[in-house]
Amino acid sequence: MLHPANAAEQREKFLSGAIEEPIFAYGACVVPAMNFPEITVGTELEALYRDRIGQTRGLALLLRLVGHDSEFSALGQVLFPVTEVENPPPFSKEKEELSIGAEEIMRTFQEALVACGIEGWEVKLERHCSSRMFVNQWEKKIAVRADVRITPKELSALTRHEIGVHVVRYAHGCMQREPLLHVGTSRGRLVEEGVACFVEHPDGHPRLYERHFAVQMALGHSFRETWQALCEYGCSPEDAWVHTLRVKRGLTDGASHGAFTRDALYAQGFEIVRAYISGGGRLDSLLSAPVHPEEIPFFVEAGMEVFPIPPLL
Repeated sequence: MLHPANAAEQREKFLSGAIEEPIFAYGACVVPAMNFPEITVGTELEALYRDRIGQTRGLALLLRLVGHDSEFSALGQVLFPVTEVENPPPFSKEKEELSIGAEEIMRTFQEALVACGIEGWEVKLERHCSSRMFVNQWEKKIAVRADVRITPKELSALTRHEIGVHVVRYAHGCMQREPLLHVGTSRGRLVEEGVACFVEHPDGHPRLYERHFAVQMALGHSFRETWQALCEYGCSPEDAWVHTLRVKRGLTDGASHGAFTRDALYAQGFEIVRAYISGGGRLDSLLSAPVHPEEIPFFVEAGMEVFPIPPLL
């Protein structure tokens, strides 16, 4: 729903210099009506239900605001708050051939699902999306963009990220007795990408910090200004376009200041998870349901089952 329908056309015009700022168009957005029970908060668990319901209502409203640039950006900052992160450690970007295409990625993901004992999921080719790949937990679908090419090292890391965390945390959550764990807590959802990024690269990855920088820039700058700042930050023009498109999706006018701030959660969540693990936290607990590290003691005491770490990891 957030990927502009004319992204490819605008990319070509923007990178060629034919236009100063892109103007994005979006397809019709149909958000189904949702009814939730009223929650009287008297216990910690009831407060967690209230927060998760509020988060879901907020996400539904955000989708209805696509194309309303200032309102979309303002609500996004409430749902996905932007906080400061540490200075990224020095990274060396290794040169490796982009020899793996979408078909091989899909086969590897399917094999990983089997290795983890997870059934009922589908790996599909997607032709129009801003991300190289993504997991739709509600439809039990892993999507891979048709034109994506990655390195062999990335294939291993992204399999851990997409299957080993996103799919496994959801599948394990659905096996818990507590219904809230089937969908995850609101804070668990906010740290989801951090868990995946830590499992993918325990020492961190420059992409996380490039995305966080992109969000910070986009909040007070236009599309081109954000893109230019990313180029100066060290990204290639193409990578800068991808990062900027991700943080400007949902907005129509490239000249608008504002951002889809969800991309800030990658670096922010990574640092939360890294601190949890370095402080003696257990990865198996974190992979047993979509929860925040600080919520684990509460749910374990309430009977959350802790599953073994999948062999994939």
